[in-house]
Amino acid sequence: MFLEKIQKIMRYLYWSIIPILLVTIGLAIAFYPEPYKFFQEFLSDLGGVNSIKNSFVNKTSSIIFSIGFSLCAAIGATLAILYFIKDLRYKYLKGILCIFITIGAALTCVPHDLGNTLILHTVGACIFIGAFGILNFVLQMLRFIQKHQKVPEKRKIDFYSDLSIVVLVFIVVLTLVTVFIPFAINENPTFELLSIIFQKLVIIVDCLALIVLDLDDI
Repeated sequence: MFLEKIQKIMRYLYWSIIPILLVTIGLAIAFYPEPYKFFQEFLSDLGGVNSIKNSFVNKTSSIIFSIGFSLCAAIGATLAILYFIKDLRYKYLKGILCIFITIGAALTCVPHDLGNTLILHTVGACIFIGAFGILNFVLQMLRFIQKHQKVPEKRKIDFYSDLSIVVLVFIVVLTLVTVFIPFAINENPTFELLSIIFQKLVIIVDCLALIVLDLDDI
């Protein structure tokens, strides 16, 4: 019974990431000093000291961005601690992924255009997006395997819905990695656009995956 309460607390912590990201991104866009093109600019642009195109001072949006990802880092650290001290399935794997989320979110708080911090911010953003996606995939995949070890003769709706979430998270994360690496190497504009689009899709799909988390997924 006590373990179930811990799982509920952890699920609430996972769920809290969704409104934090939505509010952070929404407010950062609202206070961004120039029009922000959602599917043409990276989320990182919202956290810069200056805006990308016209180099306007971006103080308010940058602060909001840093606070939001600091909260995500705190949640990741709390989840990691709970995994390590509680007897949960695959706790070390999940705990380590939460540590990566914590590190990634913390580095993402660093403005990309503050001195020579671009590499720190870029690495942090990649770690956060990657670990966030991989953790969601791991949570859903392990739960799917556990729940459907013996496939029934008549596959019910929940089988296909669970499988769809696992496959969707995997495809979106893999696609982002596939298009971002070529962009990072030669800054090809096509791969840049695809990276921007799939960065947003990873966030959206991960939030959807968090919504359907069962206690057994934790």
